[in-house]
Amino acid sequence: MGGMSRAVPRQLLTDAGLALALLAVTVGPGLVSGLLTPQKVGDPTSFASRAGIPPDVAWWAWAALALAGVVIRRRRPAVALVLTSVGTTGHLLLQTKFQLLVLALPLVLYTVATVARRRRLVLGALAATMILTYLAMLGSRLDLVHDQAAAAKKLAQQHVAPVEAVRPTTAEVPVDALVDAGQSALEMWLLLVAAYAVGDSVRSRRAHLAAVEARAADQARQERQRAALAVAAERTRITRELHDVVAHGMSVMVVQAQGAAAALDRHPERSATALRHVIEVGRSSLSEMRRLLAAERTDEAEDARLTPLPGVGVIPDLVDQLRSAGMRIDLEIEGEPAVVPAAVDLSAYRIVQEALTNSLKHAGTGAGARVRLRFEPRSVRVEVTDDGAGPPDGVDGYGNGLRGIAERVALLGGALETGRAPDRGFRLAATLPLEARR
Repeated sequence: MGGMSRAVPRQLLTDAGLALALLAVTVGPGLVSGLLTPQKVGDPTSFASRAGIPPDVAWWAWAALALAGVVIRRRRPAVALVLTSVGTTGHLLLQTKFQLLVLALPLVLYTVATVARRRRLVLGALAATMILTYLAMLGSRLDLVHDQAAAAKKLAQQHVAPVEAVRPTTAEVPVDALVDAGQSALEMWLLLVAAYAVGDSVRSRRAHLAAVEARAADQARQERQRAALAVAAERTRITRELHDVVAHGMSVMVVQAQGAAAALDRHPERSATALRHVIEVGRSSLSEMRRLLAAERTDEAEDARLTPLPGVGVIPDLVDQLRSAGMRIDLEIEGEPAVVPAAVDLSAYRIVQEALTNSLKHAGTGAGARVRLRFEPRSVRVEVTDDGAGPPDGVDGYGNGLRGIAERVALLGGALETGRAPDRGFRLAATLPLEARR
C-alpha cells in the first residue's frame, strides 16, 4: 500500500508538469516576443496585449478545464476525457487559429485507449471528439463570417464601399465555412486517430503480456501440482512397500520368537535356530527399509550388501523362510518364466508375501498354505490359498494388506479375486499382465 501511495502522487506531479508544459508552449512564444520587443514611447498598448496573452476570462476557463483533464487522465480517464473535450471545444469556438493547448485532447484520448476494457467505447469517444472539434471549428468560422458581414454592412452604411462588393452572398457563406472548417479540423482528426491507434496498440500489448504472464503462472501452478501429486504417489508407494516389509518381517519374527520361547527348556537347539532366523529376518527387513527410505549414507561396501528389489525368482526363498517358522506351504510353478517387467516382478513377490503373512497371522495354528505361480504368454497368475478358519462372515479379507494388493493390481491393469476358498480358508488370485496398460 505504501508503494501505491507514493506512485499516485508521482503520476499526478508528472501529469501536472505536462499540463504546465502545454500552457507554456501555448503562451510562451508571445511572452518571449513581448519581453524582447521594447515598447515605443507613447504606445498605449499593454504588455499583455503585446505578449499575446488572452485577456478574455473565458479563454482561461476553457484552458483550466482542458489542463485539469490532463492532470487527472491516469486516475479518472473518463472524467478527464469529458473535461478536456469541453475545454478544447470552448477554445476552438473562441478562435479560428489552431493552438498547441488543444493537444491535451489527443493526449487524454490516448490514455483512455490504453486503459479501456472495450474497444467500442473508445471508438465511440473518438467519433464524438471528432464531431465536437468539427462543430467547434465550424462555429468559430460562422462567427467570423458573421462579424465580417456586420463590418461590411457598417461600411456600406457609411458609403465607404458598395454593399455588393463587400458583403458575400448568403449562398456562398455556409459552403465556404463548411469547407474551411473541414480543412482546419483535418489536422485535429489526424492527431485524434493517431492517439487512438497508439493507445489501442499499447492496450493490446499489455493484454498480451498479461495473458502470457497468466499462462506462465498457470503452467508453474500445474508444475507444482504435478510435483505434489508425484510426491504423494511416491509416499503412497513407500508406505505400501514399508507395510509389506514390516508386516511380513514382524510376523515372522513374532512366530519365530514364540517358537524359541516354547522350545527353550526342552529343545535348546531349536531355540537357537529360531533366534537365528529372527536375526536374519530382522536384518533383511532393515536392509529393505534402508533401501526404501534412504535414511542414511553408506559406503560402497555396505551398498554392495543391500539386496536389489525382490521378484518372483526369490519366492522360493520366501517360502523356505516361512517354512522355517513352522508354516506348511506348498509351492507350484507352472509354465516357463518369461521376461517379466520390473513392476510385475516386484508386485508378484509382494502379493505372495502379503498373502502368506496374512495366512500366518490370521489362518490359525496348524494351518497350511498353497502358492501357485502360472506363467502365461501375456500374464502371470498368482494364487495363494490357505486351509485356515477364513475371514469372518461378511468380510472379504484381512484389512490394509489386501487394499495395498488391490492398488498394485489396479495400477498394472490386472484382475484380483479375494474371498473364501471353496472348501475352507481364504483364497487370493491375481492376474498381472506382462504388457503395460495403455
